[in-house]
Amino acid sequence: MLALDIIEPVSGPTSWISPIVIVFKEGGEMRLCIDMRRANQAVLRENYPLPTFEVFMTKLRGAKFFSRIDLKWAYHQLELHKSSRHITTFISHKGVFQYKRLMFGINSAPEIFQRVIEKLLCSCKNALNYIDDIIIFGRTELEHDEAVKKVVDVFKNNNLLLNEAKCVWKVRQLKFLGHLISDGGIAPDPSKVQTIRDFRAPQSKEELRSFLGLVTYVGKFIPDLASTTESLRCLLKLNCKFTWGEPQKDAFNKLKLALSEIPKLAYFDPNKKTRVIADASPVALGAVLLQTDLAGEAQVISFASKSLSDTEKRYSQTEKESLALVWAVERYYYYLMGLEFELVTDHKPLETIFKPTSKPPARIERWLLRLQPFKFKVIYRPGKENIADSVSRLCKVVNASTFDNDHNHNIFHIVESSIPSAMGICEIAKESTKDQELVNAASYVKDGLWETDKTSTFYPFRYELSAVGDILLRGTRIVIPKTLREQTLQLAHEGHPGESAMKRRLRSKVWWPLIDRDAESFVKRCVDCLLVSQPNKPAPMQRHSFPNGPWQCVATDLLGPLPNDEYVLVLIDYYSRYQEVKFTKRITSEVIISILREIFSRLGIPNSLRADNGRQFVSAEFKSFCQTHNMELITTPPYWPQANGEVENMNRSLVKRLIIAHNNKRDYKKEIQDFTLMYNVTPHGTTGTSPSELLFNRVIRDKIPGIQDLTGDMLDSAARDLDMINKWKGKEKADTKRGVKEPDIEVGDKVLLRNVIFPHKLTPTFDPTEYVVKEVNGNEVTIAANGKSLRRNISHVKRLPVTKNANPSVSGEHQNAAGLTTPVTTTTTVPAKVASDMVPQSEASSARPHKAVTVSSSTIPTASNS
Repeated sequence: MLALDIIEPVSGPTSWISPIVIVFKEGGEMRLCIDMRRANQAVLRENYPLPTFEVFMTKLRGAKFFSRIDLKWAYHQLELHKSSRHITTFISHKGVFQYKRLMFGINSAPEIFQRVIEKLLCSCKNALNYIDDIIIFGRTELEHDEAVKKVVDVFKNNNLLLNEAKCVWKVRQLKFLGHLISDGGIAPDPSKVQTIRDFRAPQSKEELRSFLGLVTYVGKFIPDLASTTESLRCLLKLNCKFTWGEPQKDAFNKLKLALSEIPKLAYFDPNKKTRVIADASPVALGAVLLQTDLAGEAQVISFASKSLSDTEKRYSQTEKESLALVWAVERYYYYLMGLEFELVTDHKPLETIFKPTSKPPARIERWLLRLQPFKFKVIYRPGKENIADSVSRLCKVVNASTFDNDHNHNIFHIVESSIPSAMGICEIAKESTKDQELVNAASYVKDGLWETDKTSTFYPFRYELSAVGDILLRGTRIVIPKTLREQTLQLAHEGHPGESAMKRRLRSKVWWPLIDRDAESFVKRCVDCLLVSQPNKPAPMQRHSFPNGPWQCVATDLLGPLPNDEYVLVLIDYYSRYQEVKFTKRITSEVIISILREIFSRLGIPNSLRADNGRQFVSAEFKSFCQTHNMELITTPPYWPQANGEVENMNRSLVKRLIIAHNNKRDYKKEIQDFTLMYNVTPHGTTGTSPSELLFNRVIRDKIPGIQDLTGDMLDSAARDLDMINKWKGKEKADTKRGVKEPDIEVGDKVLLRNVIFPHKLTPTFDPTEYVVKEVNGNEVTIAANGKSLRRNISHVKRLPVTKNANPSVSGEHQNAAGLTTPVTTTTTVPAKVASDMVPQSEASSARPHKAVTVSSSTIPTASNS
């Protein structure tokens, strides 16, 4: 096809792609068929009118010489436009291709071909075509020869090739569109009614009832129908014995003659509703072509029948009924091509089998591909309404050839290629006869009686099954009997393929119910495959239940060693997600227990501790520690760290920070401490609350300011009150016991500092150096001398006494920074120390009040007055 420029390869994406079906012929030849059933649903058909025979009759009258031209490869002689080629894309083991020329499977091909050929012949006199059926005629031999020469020249100039072997030249009689054209005129084709004329007499009530159904259907064309059929209808009575006598014979012959005259009453009209009714009997096929006028009256156009060959008689009933439909459509090819018609059958499964999405057996699938150019709808009608039933049962049976001449070679090729290696066809056939389930299924396939046994495992696949002798096929695959299935699995498992590869290998050749399950089970039983198989998929995740409170369920793990040979012990609380991190050089059970003791002393002992199977955690010493502290030790399964997922996730986060610290040459501990603080104060993604708040019921303060920095912590008022009361009681008791007194040190006082270190026994209590008080803050004072500043408790200093006339403001004037004195006239609060300066030193302790007094500056006495 590539060499003949019929197809071309396709590269890149394509919006359409169809499968191929290969038909094998004798001698090794193959025919390629493209399954365009789905693509045809998207193809817009041309509304080009097909000519009627009435139009041809006016031109053919008086013609005496006729020729018929057959075109080689017909449709392939028309080139497809590039914009339409992608619809014909198909896939094969050699790659993806598309047609460059018009193909048989496209449903719009008849109208296209009719239009093109008709346009070529418009300049030719005495030349007509009905799609690819081209006839040339002439009233005289000279007129005919000139017409032939003109047509041949036109075809030659347009590069059309003729199939000279099938051309008919200069004859006086020719069949055309169901009519016999001759020099004597135009007459109906006798073959259209020959089936009726060859009817044999019915031999049972069922056959007679079928014949009368046909007669009744077209009864309006038969005069005096009731009286003619009276003797025949009497045989159908319930208690009447079927006896065929002279009255019945005369009535039957009379009705046959009437039926054979009916086709002369109507010519085929493409504008009328067309229906093809087909049926299959055990020995023959029957078909009736009829049309319905505007009044709804049916008009018979043609009858046809075909005897079944010996091979076809062994077909299943579904295959016979399918064959009847396909044969009937091809028999009336020139009537139906380019039309939309109904295809009537009394076999209900064909409504499903003939759909584009169905998966019928290989034999029926090949037949369906032959119907691709036709546009039809399959309709089911019960057998009593099928007028083609009598045509198939009462027709004359003769030795006939097989409809599908290539089918035997094709089926045997499929069977031979489907046989597993080291298993012969005779062995399969022999074992199939011993498998009762296969025997029953084969009989159901042949008889079409599936409805009687819906419990069969083959019932759901009944429309895909066919039989070749004693061997049952599903599509193109052999159905293996039970006794050979284990051997077939062993053969398919040679080379130890996996489940998917083994199933693909089996599906390509053989089949039986639940074959995929058996293949999977066989692979799983293979010990060698188990040794090298992939691990099982993980079981569904089981989440750790949320604890009832903080620090009840704790997980721990060791991380390391680090480059400095240290390890990190990580603890995390499953409730709050609060984490504790400790660095250690040693990871023995003793060291781990010591670290845990320190942490538990601050945070308490949890109910359970989850750890891996490290030697530190499974030792007798560690188990004894857990038992002593009434703490359950939960260890994860070996080599399954996911069971301790919370701490493992934390380890991944810690590792990231350790890598950052290592790359930046920072201190590991500081980096981890910063991370731990950040983590514990950050709201967790699962709980939505920071770990520290869940654990301690407070927000830990970090570098980022929060609302507590602005408003202060909201403490418990009851605890605050109780604290103040107890502290005041303790203060009064201690002050009484110690004999305390109010300090008299103020800013600006000169003081002596108490010696706290005595180098020798002669060291005085106070250092003679004079210090000046710079700041007083509660019981703390800051003093300075000689540029040196010290901070001490107020009990460590003693104020030096104030000498007379030492106060420059006693004269009633205040010296400012510039050395000038100004009168003081404002009201001033005088500290208690001032009052003590007004009396002798010996009376200061008893006369000085314990609070400040308010006096007028004009009444302050001078030192002399004192």
